Amino acid sequence: MDESTLLTLATGPTSSLILLLGMGLAGWRFMTQTVVPAASRWVDSHLAQVDRLIDEHAADRNAWLAEMQECRETSTRIERKIGAVFGRLDSIAEKLP
Repeated sequence: MDESTLLTLATGPTSSLILLLGMGLAGWRFMTQTVVPAASRWVDSHLAQVDRLIDEHAADRNAWLAEMQECRETSTRIERKIGAVFGRLDSIAEKLP
């Protein structure tokens, strides 16, 4: 090979293709070794945060349901006591002239 052939190979379309393939390989490695793992970590942390929020919401809901059940039982007891008071008032009213 003479000098002009080597110069043509080094500066022509062949070297451009080799440079393009090298840049493509570097871009591929950057994406697969840097960007994808970082995005995966971000998504995993976001999903873990959502899971924690759902668990907290479930605990809050259970506490609220327990409180409402307790209020319901208290309300039932109060209604029974008021009914007894009204029953006594009715019996007292009957005894009055």
